[in-house]
Amino acid sequence: MSQKDCLDDWAVGWYCLRAKPRMENVASATLSTLDSIEVFLPRTIRPQKASPTVARPLFPGYLFARFDPVVHLRNVHFARGIAYIVRRKEVPVPIPPKVMIELRLISPDGILEIPDHPHKVGDGVQIIAGLFKGGEGKVTQLIPARERVKVLFEILGQPTEMEIDENSLDFPSAHPLSTG
Repeated sequence: MSQKDCLDDWAVGWYCLRAKPRMENVASATLSTLDSIEVFLPRTIRPQKASPTVARPLFPGYLFARFDPVVHLRNVHFARGIAYIVRRKEVPVPIPPKVMIELRLISPDGILEIPDHPHKVGDGVQIIAGLFKGGEGKVTQLIPARERVKVLFEILGQPTEMEIDENSLDFPSAHPLSTG
C-alpha cells in the first residue's frame, strides 16, 4: 500500500499527541490557534485547604487533537510544544470516538477534580516538602487540632517517629480511572 493510499484512508478524527517535556499547556494553546483543529487536554486538580489548586495533565506528556491529518499533519507535527504524533508504522493512530466521549464525560470542562482521602493510622505516606522530601513512612497518630500527623520513619536504620504538617505529606487520592 502506497503512502497516498494510506492518506486516503485517513479522516478527520481524534489523535494522541506527545508533548515536549512539561509543555502540554503550550502545545494546547498553540494548536488552539490553528483553524479546523480542536484540542482536548484533560487535567486534574486536587482541591487543597489553603494553597491554590494547580491543574495538572491527566496523562502527563500527552494531549488530544481532532483534525484532518491529510490537511493538517505538518502544522500539528511542527506546532510549538509538540514532540510527535503517536503513530503505528508511520501512520497516525486515531483514537476511538468512544474513548474521547468517555474522557469528555468524566471531565466535561477539561478539568477533573480528584478528592484527597484523609490520612488514616497505618497508611503509608510520602513526604512531598521539607527537609525529608521523598522519604516514606507510616502514619502512627493523627493530630487534627493542629493539622499534623505523626509518622514513623526509618532514619539511619532506626525507627523514628516525627510530627509533620499534613500539607507536607502526599494524600492518597481516588483516581477517576482506577478500578478500585
